[in-house]
Amino acid sequence: MIEAEIAFLAPCERRPIFHDMPSDKDFLPLKQHIVPISAIHGERTTFALDRHGIEIVYRTGQLEYQPTGEGRVAYLRALEEIVAKTTGAVKVVALGNGVVRRSERSVRHRHDGTTVLGRFAHCDFSPSAAGSRFWVEHLLSRGEAQQRLARRYAIYNVWRCLTDPPQDTPLAFCEPATVLPEDVIGCDQVISASNGGTIRFELSLYHYNPVQHWFYFPNLGQDDLLVFTGYDSDPARPQGVVHAAFTDPSCPKDVRPRESIDERLIAFFD
Repeated sequence: MIEAEIAFLAPCERRPIFHDMPSDKDFLPLKQHIVPISAIHGERTTFALDRHGIEIVYRTGQLEYQPTGEGRVAYLRALEEIVAKTTGAVKVVALGNGVVRRSERSVRHRHDGTTVLGRFAHCDFSPSAAGSRFWVEHLLSRGEAQQRLARRYAIYNVWRCLTDPPQDTPLAFCEPATVLPEDVIGCDQVISASNGGTIRFELSLYHYNPVQHWFYFPNLGQDDLLVFTGYDSDPARPQGVVHAAFTDPSCPKDVRPRESIDERLIAFFD
């Protein structure tokens, strides 16, 4: 067990909103809390998507990340196959909006199109149509979207370190059963689109609650893929796994700064 600082949504009367580029329209009041975080070691192999909303998939062989061109397409196709095999989905489609993040200690922090670490408790999706159905309709043709939405679908994050362990800023996760309904707040996010416009959708933010149980997986390797649920249309399954980056106080100070890639994929089921 360690203790570390994570930011949570502060009490507020307005609906929060933030943009991918700093804006005077942003409203994201956060409050820092020191939380206990359990380190998961050998028992990490018992975690499964259907029970915990998170699973570590060990990928043997080369799975090289490339940011552009045919290499990026090949990487996304490989992730689609991995998620399909892991979940039993009949079709998996990558959103293609993955992000590379680097620890603030890195001299390349915020360079090369990378984004800041998500150091606040959040989920990239939400149960509302604006945070779940929106992505299916955004990705598929109208006819196929209607057909797929009539059956179960789920949205997953696939997070992977691009640097060797240990990680100075790993991801912490909150056990879904310890998140109360009143802890969750919908938040608008606005991101820039490739056509010069913007895309507006909903994600989930969380208030601090001392009953929440946080945990993390130390020393993940580059072959370890963290697959976790962002949304599942089946309410009987774990929903929207809360996560946040944090500084691990037990990590040596001279390690290479963490670099990671986070992709999102939608899985469709019969």
